[in-house]
Amino acid sequence: MRNKEQEMAWRKVMEACMEDVKHHFDDIQQAIEFGYYIQPDNYFATYIFATDSQLETARQSGLTEQINSYHREQLIKRHYPIEGIKDCTFASQEECDREFGGNWYYYFK
Repeated sequence: MRNKEQEMAWRKVMEACMEDVKHHFDDIQQAIEFGYYIQPDNYFATYIFATDSQLETARQSGLTEQINSYHREQLIKRHYPIEGIKDCTFASQEECDREFGGNWYYYFK
């Protein structure tokens, strides 16, 4: 049997974590999460940069590693279940617009 209260609690932790990360790193344009919260390890979070070049610069400078580390720290701090704490991913709005008409659902499908 599903526990809707627990699912909502996990979702709120994930949303708070992503907000924290967005506010901590100015280069992030937005954050997106997809997943089913029946199990805490069924989510993934993606941080979005505006352009392909901004994303590439972030990768080369180590910024994406810093963001990933901070993301994981925030989940731990908020007591997200350890089996659900994993690396975040990164993308650019420019690529999603170009390849999928701005539709993130199709981007991740």
